Amino acid sequence: MIGKTVLITGSNGLLAYDLIRVFSFFSGEKNYNFIRSNHADFDIVNEKAVKKFVDFHKPDIIINTAALVKVDECELNPGKAFETNAIGALNVAKAAKDIGALNVYIGTNYVFDGGKKSYSEDDAPNPVNIYGASKLAGEALTKIAGGDYYIIRTSWLYGIHRKDSVFVSQVLESAKKGEAIKVVDNQFGTPTYTLDLARKIKELVDKKAPSGVYHITNSGFCSWYGFAEKILELRGARAELVAIKLKERCLISKKPANSILINGNIKKIGIEELRPWNEALKDYIKEAYGD
Repeated sequence: MIGKTVLITGSNGLLAYDLIRVFSFFSGEKNYNFIRSNHADFDIVNEKAVKKFVDFHKPDIIINTAALVKVDECELNPGKAFETNAIGALNVAKAAKDIGALNVYIGTNYVFDGGKKSYSEDDAPNPVNIYGASKLAGEALTKIAGGDYYIIRTSWLYGIHRKDSVFVSQVLESAKKGEAIKVVDNQFGTPTYTLDLARKIKELVDKKAPSGVYHITNSGFCSWYGFAEKILELRGARAELVAIKLKERCLISKKPANSILINGNIKKIGIEELRPWNEALKDYIKEAYGD
């Protein structure tokens, strides 16, 4: 093998797809090899299975993208949410430490309650739903496990993989059908292109940054309504956007009204923050739709 080996859990996911693209030898990167893994290979909730797989492959870096991320599903199945997002994270972290591997845990902006306009890595988390609480527990257990780790908090992900399931395609599909689109106008965050995020994670790894919590999103912010407007504009599409309030959308789980992340810690170690979200969206639409 050439270079270091990266194990990516949850390899069928949105972010994992772009991590594989970024770290892959086939993309021209000769310093890393990667191992894909998903639920069929091992269940991260099963400590013995995780340890067996990790001990056999002995990766230098583990990027744990496996998670239960549907907020309402977590609210309805709290046991499953904590098993996957917390206990699963602990199992991966322990296995990584045992072989001296760097553990990268993908977190979320939903660890915050939305009471402030924006949040730095130093702000105290206070999740308002089961998803956020389970991911925060995953952060805590990652730290407790010890070893080298990065906790990467990010937000509002979209990407080329499974593009039919992301907000961008949902807006464009509704526009194509001539449907009115109900969009929340009082929840604010930062749309983040998974390819940009994957590149920045690789930069963090390449730099051998110290263990800690890092906020990584595209720069700037918008509401879901503003996001939808920009999607339509960049695609040259038209649709009726109907503004609704967050409470009208949150019928099962509560969500933070503001979850803008300040990308402070990457800048402290000399890494530039990501480009503005609208520039990233323009490139994504070009790649995803190509016309």
